[in-house]
This record gives sequence, structure tokens and C-alpha cells, in this order.
Amino acid sequence: MTSTRTGAHTATFREQYGCSFTDGLTATTQAATTGDFKQATTLTGRFTAAGQHLHHSVVRDVLAAGWDWWQIGELLTAHPQAAFDAYANLADATRAPAQQRPRLAVVCTAGLVAEHDMDTAHGIDLDDLDPQHSLTTDPTVVRLRAAAQLLGEDIWIAVKLPGEHDGGDDLDDGAAIRRWTTVALHHDELGWLREALALNAEEPDDGESDNLEPLVCWIESAAVPTAMAVCPRLVRQPRTDSPRRRCCCCCRHDHDD
Repeated sequence: MTSTRTGAHTATFREQYGCSFTDGLTATTQAATTGDFKQATTLTGRFTAAGQHLHHSVVRDVLAAGWDWWQIGELLTAHPQAAFDAYANLADATRAPAQQRPRLAVVCTAGLVAEHDMDTAHGIDLDDLDPQHSLTTDPTVVRLRAAAQLLGEDIWIAVKLPGEHDGGDDLDDGAAIRRWTTVALHHDELGWLREALALNAEEPDDGESDNLEPLVCWIESAAVPTAMAVCPRLVRQPRTDSPRRRCCCCCRHDHDD
């Protein structure tokens, strides 16, 4: 692989377009001061395109310097996967974030609430993670949630570690709408996920849940001591040290055992 001097792409841009930038700035100023705003606006459009070209030149230099997608994402204030999706085409043979740091890789699965069951084999509900968790800024998560909101649909997104549960990362036809691999920002972000997945694995799968009726949810509040609602589906959830637990993944309420 041929080495490239630091900043070579940005320097090349300056050599090719530096004079045009200076001349264009002068022409834009003259057009605006003489009242030719149409010409001034046209010229600023050229600056926008040139500025994007310059931005790409800088990113090319960053990639040539050996930065990974976490460093580039931090530079651009973007999730590593978002940075990869936007700029991977600027370099040859660049590796995806999950390949660069496989220990930070996770597998996400998404489905429509009305059509797909969020089986525990898909992992943990993304909504159960901290709202500030980096996985909420994964570009596919952002796109799916935006599309669901636009269409008035409810979706679930589950997350797990690669290869967890029987069947690995294979997705049966009709089980969900999408499965993809992405990454977390830091190792400590996966701590809760590993613990929750381990608790799920400890739950015995004896088939008894097939004959269970939907649980009745008892909701406590300061204003109303008890209220009752029926959960639309029952999914076994891991018990914790707390005497209260969720009865199903679709319900956000805690319940006494």
C-alpha cells in the first residue's frame, strides 16, 4: 500500500481550487454590492459544493492517517456506524466498525408490534436501555423510528450480542422486518446488556408459557392506588433481586410476584 503524506488530499484541493475560491469570493461580493443578488446566490451555491468537496478531502486525509470510525465519529459528532455509512466510499478497503472493534459489536432486530413478536431470542428491548445510550443514535435505529412515526406504526427494536441464543444471527422469514449489525461506543455500555442477556438465559424454557393466559397488570400511582389493564401478550422476563418484575416486554409497569 502506497503511503500518502499527511494532509495530501486537502493540499491537492487547495492547489486545484484555491485561486477559484479567492476569485469566487471577490465575484460574489461584487455581485451583492451591485444588487445582482441572483448572481450572488448562484455563486454561493458553487461555494457550498466546493465546501463539501473540501470536507471530503479532509475526511480522506483522516482515513489515510489510520483513524478508525470511533475517532472519525467523535470528530464529526456522529455514531461510528453513521460515519461509516456516510464516508466509507472515500477510502479503499476500509473496514466496517464491527470489524474494527468486534468486541463492541451488537446485533439489532426490528419488527412491527402489530405483526411481529419480540421473541427473547432477539435480545433486550432497546427502550430498556438508557435514552442516552449510543445505540439510540445508530443510523438504522434513527431511520426506522422516524419512518414508523411518519407512518403511524409502532415498532420494537431488540439488541443482543453477536451469536447469542440458539440460531445465532439467522433471521427466519416473517420473524421481523430487519436485522443488522452495529456497534456501541464504549465497553461499559455493554455491561447492562450482557447482564440482562445472562438473566434471560437463566430463565427455564419449559414450554409452560404456551398455556398461560395474558397476565393482569396492576399499575400503582400516587393518585390511583390500583388500576387494572390486560397485557396483550406474555413474554417471560428475567427475575431480579427486586420483589417486583415486568410481566411482559410490551408492558412498562412493574408487578408484584
